[in-house]
Amino acid sequence: MKTDDIRRILEMAVNAPSGDNSQPWRFEISDDRISIYNVPEGDATLYNFRQRGSYLSHGALVENICILAAAVGYSASVTPFPGDREKTAEIALSRTEEDFSDLSRVVSDRTTNRKPYEPRALDAVHRDALTQEVARFAPICVRFVEGSESVGELSDTLSINERILMENRSLHDFLFDMIRWTEAEEQMRPGLYIRTMEFPLPVRLMLRFVIRHWHLTRLLNAFGLSHTIPRQSSAGYAASSAIGAIIMTGERNEDFFNAGRAFERLWLRATTLGLSLQPVTALPYLEQRLRSGQTETLSDAHKELVRIANRHIHELFAITANEHAAMIFRIGYDGRPTARSHKLPPRITSV
Repeated sequence: MKTDDIRRILEMAVNAPSGDNSQPWRFEISDDRISIYNVPEGDATLYNFRQRGSYLSHGALVENICILAAAVGYSASVTPFPGDREKTAEIALSRTEEDFSDLSRVVSDRTTNRKPYEPRALDAVHRDALTQEVARFAPICVRFVEGSESVGELSDTLSINERILMENRSLHDFLFDMIRWTEAEEQMRPGLYIRTMEFPLPVRLMLRFVIRHWHLTRLLNAFGLSHTIPRQSSAGYAASSAIGAIIMTGERNEDFFNAGRAFERLWLRATTLGLSLQPVTALPYLEQRLRSGQTETLSDAHKELVRIANRHIHELFAITANEHAAMIFRIGYDGRPTARSHKLPPRITSV
């Protein structure tokens, strides 16, 4: 396969989800091989515990590569974590009969949509199609919480993260360090473009000139800010057809990587079906910190909030003792988002 062809595949494949749009990857290509490396400093948030969030993102990236390679007649053999400390995958490409997937057509269209969705139940045919995509990576599976009462209950639980964000300085400061206030700024440095967050203009101005400053946020919390924002977030989460979870049985690096591959296929299939999606998975990653004892940046009150929230998440998704939520997302029917995140060209080295 020509180097230029591989570069074109990678230029499309980087339209993969990553924490706060951090895009923590780089590439080396040699003949028909692609080596993918994690960039740990790319996503340094508390949520990216032991780089597991990044490994999930790398799995989504690799699935894009496999789908795009197949669309031009190449089979991709993936070896995850082949030995190098930061190498997340090595991919060998070989010529095969064309195995075109309609998912390749929507790789560049897949995007996060944080708008409220239509008040409409998830179509059973669509649910089955999404479930089948994830089943390719069994024992990884997807489960859905549906019905307005259960979705509303889960939305209240998920919004606890917003309270912690407003009350924990480390998380607050990291969030605002990742927000990009203009399109030009976001094109220079990857991050969260403010317009993708779907806030009305007065809220965007409040965030930019008031809430981004910790001393002002702390003052406003005394007047109820850290309780008001979660209520607003919960209402947005509840405006969904369903809330889903990618469930895995282990917590090895490979498990998160494979969960990312499964999640990307689900998201691409959702895109072909006209479904919108937003990841909302912070709390399970904070729970991993709690179980490991690495919680020095969380107060005792916040630790208890995380424990209570995750117990509720486990109950609603029927997550058993040997299972873990790799990704939680809201899904529903809506048009295009107001804006979408910018993807940097892939960092490629030829060897």
